[in-house]
Amino acid sequence: MKKPLALLGAGLVALSLSYVGPGVMSVQAAEQSGSSAASNKRVRRSATMRPQIFKKLDGARELADQKQYAEALEELQDLEKRRRNSYETAMTHNMYAYVYFNQEKYKEAAAAYENVIAVENIPESLEQTTLYSLAKLYLIQEQYKQALVPLNKWFGIVAEPGAEAYVLRAQVYFQIEQYNKALPDIKQAIAMVKKQGNLPRENWLMLERAVYYQNKDFDNLARCLQDLATLYPKSQYWVQLAAVYAELGQPKRELSTLETAFEQNMLTKESELINYAQALLGQDIPYKAAAIIEDGVKAGIIKEDARTMSLLGDSWMLAKEYDKAIVAMTEAAKLSGKGSDFFKLAQIHTERQEWKLALQNVKQAIAKGGLQQESSALILQGLIEFNLDELKDAKASFAKAAKFDEATKTAGQWLEYIKSEEKRREYMAASS
Repeated sequence: MKKPLALLGAGLVALSLSYVGPGVMSVQAAEQSGSSAASNKRVRRSATMRPQIFKKLDGARELADQKQYAEALEELQDLEKRRRNSYETAMTHNMYAYVYFNQEKYKEAAAAYENVIAVENIPESLEQTTLYSLAKLYLIQEQYKQALVPLNKWFGIVAEPGAEAYVLRAQVYFQIEQYNKALPDIKQAIAMVKKQGNLPRENWLMLERAVYYQNKDFDNLARCLQDLATLYPKSQYWVQLAAVYAELGQPKRELSTLETAFEQNMLTKESELINYAQALLGQDIPYKAAAIIEDGVKAGIIKEDARTMSLLGDSWMLAKEYDKAIVAMTEAAKLSGKGSDFFKLAQIHTERQEWKLALQNVKQAIAKGGLQQESSALILQGLIEFNLDELKDAKASFAKAAKFDEATKTAGQWLEYIKSEEKRREYMAASS
């Protein structure tokens, strides 16, 4: 039985985006990098920071750390009145960003960072830090397209980006629905940590899973979910993996996945146990399916409603446990009032050759309506009436069934058989 993938949706797109606050270069670090910031691509010669400027910036930082933000901003505004070289100007904007960020004024912090990178000939280390922090600030504000501009520029000037950076850009691409661009970045990040002998983080694999889901790449989605279920064993990953196997038309793998989860006590929800029972039925293991449902009902996990009792009745019937099937299906018919449940009950009584009970229920089924094929119920009614030796009624039932295209042949054969039986009886009566 193929399961819908809707259950994957919520878990897949609710990503754990690990936002990290922008890192503002400290005044001390800036002082050290002021004269010449090293780069694998080029070396820039920048102006140095004078001690009096350093002191004012450091003072503003200390005030911000003490949550005296108004005073910190006053220090910086006072500093703007002084004549400064390009490097000192950039570091003033950098400190503005620090103060605003600590107040969670992300829009103002981003504007300050934009001012930093607008200054010409700043140390490349400062440019790199600023671009990366700016990208994260835009990401916090859910301005994903704006985040890509500084982030891609950062990738262009960094020789060896780390795995975290690839994840960050993958998150941005995912949010703007550019899944084909998100995939190479998240795969690169995962490959990098694996190469180092480390495990990829759970939320990285969750992002990879989400991308595969959006791309409808179910083969790779299954592989990713295998990693998640193995490295971070959780019920949701096993259940989702089973759903993917169902989508791929691999029922045996679906069942083995659910069995593994069940053995680890990970199937704790009604829907999960019902899916497991249905997977068992799909592989012709009805007795165990029925046992799973009954145990779930007893534990209070599965509701004893019409749907559940109907499924339980089906399971016991397929397991040829007719006594149990009758109890379950009688309750299902009582709760639902559906013709389909009365029809199933009639079939069970027919199997047991309990003709009167079978006839009573098949008539109920036809009267209730809503059957998948009314002709099947009419054929069954005719068969029951024949076995009750009610040939006139049986002929009437088969005649009604014959009006349905799918039942014309079967009903016709029964009518011919009854006709011949009537002739045989007439002959026997005449002979006697």
